[in-house]
Amino acid sequence: MSVEAPSPRAERPRRTQAERSQETRNKVCEATLQALMDVGYEQISTTLIAQKAQVSRGALTHQFPTRNDMLVAAFEKLVAEWRDGYPFGLDPETVQLSVDELIDALWSNIFADGRYIAAMELMLAARQDNELGHALRDILVTWIRARDRITVRLVGGDVDDAEADLKVQLHLSVLRGIAMHQSFDSDPQTARNLIDLWKRIARKA
Repeated sequence: MSVEAPSPRAERPRRTQAERSQETRNKVCEATLQALMDVGYEQISTTLIAQKAQVSRGALTHQFPTRNDMLVAAFEKLVAEWRDGYPFGLDPETVQLSVDELIDALWSNIFADGRYIAAMELMLAARQDNELGHALRDILVTWIRARDRITVRLVGGDVDDAEADLKVQLHLSVLRGIAMHQSFDSDPQTARNLIDLWKRIARKA
């Protein structure tokens, strides 16, 4: 009885230079965010990021010639994830969220993510009157404008209503504070308890 020879395994198509380049950029951006969480903005260096991303210094500097280029790209990547993800990727013309649903969505998809602390490091750096500060502020201003308008609309508010906008700012401020608290609280349940308390308060507002 003859035995059929196994068919040769299909070879994976070789990645293009553009694909390899994008993979390196993604790895460096994620490593930058992780380093911001681990050591903070002041301690960031291209050497540290190359080690964390497991890429050569040459590959890193080819994609990001300066430290600032790397930091700006990491922040842009994170903001793009927020913008395109839940809940900001929803269409407020067809989807509405309750206050509870909005708070849970914001917490789960933005503020509970450890990378939010990395974002805070960069937001603080954006206060500086230098090249990096200006670049980060440009990203922030565009993002905040879009974020606030869609958040108001997702809960059925009017974007021209100053009080509706204030309520959104209050939600964001409270969640930002809880995220900071979570970064040094050893009990993860504390954040959940604070979120639940805030939802009870917000329902009455």
